Amino acid sequence: MKFANQLKTARLEAGLSQKELAQKTSITPSLISRYELGKVIPRLETVNKIMKILNFKQTEIISHINSNNIAFINIPPLSIEKNISDATQLCILKTDLKVNNLQVDNLVCTTMNGNSMQNLLNDGDKLIIDISQKKPIDGKIYAFNQGKLLRIKILQNLPNHRVRMKSYNSYEYPDEIASLNDIELIGQIVYRCGCL
Repeated sequence: MKFANQLKTARLEAGLSQKELAQKTSITPSLISRYELGKVIPRLETVNKIMKILNFKQTEIISHINSNNIAFINIPPLSIEKNISDATQLCILKTDLKVNNLQVDNLVCTTMNGNSMQNLLNDGDKLIIDISQKKPIDGKIYAFNQGKLLRIKILQNLPNHRVRMKSYNSYEYPDEIASLNDIELIGQIVYRCGCL
C-alpha cells in the first residue's frame, strides 16, 4: 500500500475532508489532493505533521506491508528516551536511506535541545543518529553521553585518545577537551529535520 492510499484511508477514518485536513495542517487542499493521488511525496516534516493530526502512529503506516512497497521507514527513539512520554519517532523516505547508504537497523532518533549548535542544528530539530558510526571523524557531528548528559557536538581527534568537542555557537560555548574514555559515543548525526 503506497503512502497516497494510506493518507487517504487515514483521513477518511478520521472523518475529515481534504479541505478540513488542509486547514488543520496549513497545507493547501490541492496539495493534499496531490499527496493522495501519489503525484507528490510530502517532506518528512509534513508527513509527521499529518500523522499527528490524523492521530495514527507510524507503525500503522508500515505494519503488514511488504518492505519493497514501503515509501517511508520508521526510525525509533534513542533507547534512553523510550520511556519519555514525548519521545519522538520519525519516518524517513526509503530512498533517502539508500542515497545516503544508511541501514535502518543502525538508526535512532532524538531531539536537539539547547542552542550550542544554533544555526546548524536548532533547538527542537529532530535528528537521526547512525549508531554504527562510533569512531570519531574530524569535523563530523556526534551524539554522546558525558556523565548522564546527552550531548551533540562536532568532534575533532587529538593525541592521546582525546577529542575536542566543538559547538557551532562557539561564542557562548567554547571548545572543550575530553578523553575518549570519559564519553560514551552513541553515533554520528546523519540526518536533520526542523525549521531554520
